Amino acid sequence: MIVLITDKLDEAAITALRDRGLTVNCVYDGHGAELHQALSEAHGWIIRSGTQITSALLDVAPKLVVIGRAGVGVDNIDVAAATKRGVAVVNTPMGNTIAAVEHTMALLLSLARHVPAAHHSLVNQHHWERSQFTGVELYEKSIGIVGLGKIGSRVAVRARAFRMNVLGYDPYLSQERANDLGIEFCVDLDNMLGRCDFLSLHMPVTAATAGLIDEKLIARMKPGIRIVNCARGNLIDETALAAALRNGHVAGAAVDVFEQEPPLKSPLLSAPNVVATPHLGASTEESQRQVGLQVAEQVADALQHGVYREAVNIPVKDWATLQKLEPQLAMVERLGTVAQQYVGGGISQVQVEYLGGPFEEIPALNNTLLKGMLAAALGESVNAVNAPVLATERGIQLAHTESSRSKDYNSLVRLRIVADGDERTLAATTFADLQPRLVELDGHDVELFLEGILLLFMNVDRPGVIGDVGRVLGEHAINIAHFSLGRKTRGGEALAVVVVDEPVPATVIQQLSELKNMRWVKQVVLDPDPLDNES
Repeated sequence: MIVLITDKLDEAAITALRDRGLTVNCVYDGHGAELHQALSEAHGWIIRSGTQITSALLDVAPKLVVIGRAGVGVDNIDVAAATKRGVAVVNTPMGNTIAAVEHTMALLLSLARHVPAAHHSLVNQHHWERSQFTGVELYEKSIGIVGLGKIGSRVAVRARAFRMNVLGYDPYLSQERANDLGIEFCVDLDNMLGRCDFLSLHMPVTAATAGLIDEKLIARMKPGIRIVNCARGNLIDETALAAALRNGHVAGAAVDVFEQEPPLKSPLLSAPNVVATPHLGASTEESQRQVGLQVAEQVADALQHGVYREAVNIPVKDWATLQKLEPQLAMVERLGTVAQQYVGGGISQVQVEYLGGPFEEIPALNNTLLKGMLAAALGESVNAVNAPVLATERGIQLAHTESSRSKDYNSLVRLRIVADGDERTLAATTFADLQPRLVELDGHDVELFLEGILLLFMNVDRPGVIGDVGRVLGEHAINIAHFSLGRKTRGGEALAVVVVDEPVPATVIQQLSELKNMRWVKQVVLDPDPLDNES
């Protein structure tokens, strides 16, 4: 079998592949006919960040079984197209962790003590200007860490070793996990930013986090704050940050990642008090060797034994099992997505009840459920393989029970979720058409397809509430596609779910919340077909 490598890989990894009896074909800087010829013969394909795998390239690789990404991100791979073609995509999520953590600390210290500027002044300009480079100490300063996954949590431990006051913000972090890390858990990002001397970013780019650090958010930060970004360049509005550096509101910034790379036109390169490195977070000898060896073993195992370790698009052992479980996987993933948006943050416990059935591959179902819960905030970095690790890092504990009996349905999945001390319940099932349906919310019976955009609201069971909701939505040209109402007792509280054709603006949700007899209103956005958008 042939393994194609199109980005530079540690020589030890190439040797490991050959030692496994595989033929290695290295095509660096290949394009056009040369690359197409190599792809037509390849059974495995190993890349780093330099190769962009498109649907068109997959079309000329009929023998391809597995793609291996030596690194974490798979944003340069059309994962959906690979999945449709039965090609597994594997990555190395833990290989770069220590390297990224240590580079964050290197930037933090360099920023605090003006190390690059002082070096340049002495070595390149032959100036001995000690007073010009007076820095600040980390000791007893406050650092805010946004995103407390495998990297952010380790940065927190190292910051505490410097006797820093560590504040943490993560939508999924539980208070128990924050206590374990010895940090102050902040539920309000704005409040945290107003107290920080330093800020370190460690979250993925999602619809909610893209451009998070913008002009408005920077204005709410503590004057003189110093910002470190070793995560993703798109988290920061570079123009806004450059302006804040020039006017002194931000005292300094250390960045390893940029909106566009290489960042030849980035305004940060000409802004004052900037420490910049060319995406070196994973660039250590140990890290490069480790991820190379890991991905080589993963690709070899996939080709020779059909074992897919750290696969981002196949949570079970083979494609036949995946196809058989697809309806149940779709149901639990969407149920997890609804649960997170319905419950919100602070989740510490998830109890899953599998009733009726048959339910097979329970671990894969549990993992896919967690993926649905975490993906809204953590984005493409979450898959059904690493979801349990990401959940554990945030203090989320999952347990499950199974029973062959189900009172009202042939099969049912019920969640009992503890968040900030409160317990919430949700349940879903599939009928003969195999389409997943939500059938219970906090003891209220409902029935609707788990797809599209849902408005959930709780109200006092009085005449006129539904009419008022329809009126408000109509005034804003928002069409209602479906409506489901559940109540436990007449005149008590009623829970309704409205399916609408387009997202509802926050101002409209606020208007609905202020209606007479309304308790609360929440919006849940579901992908219409999550299995076609695996990440």
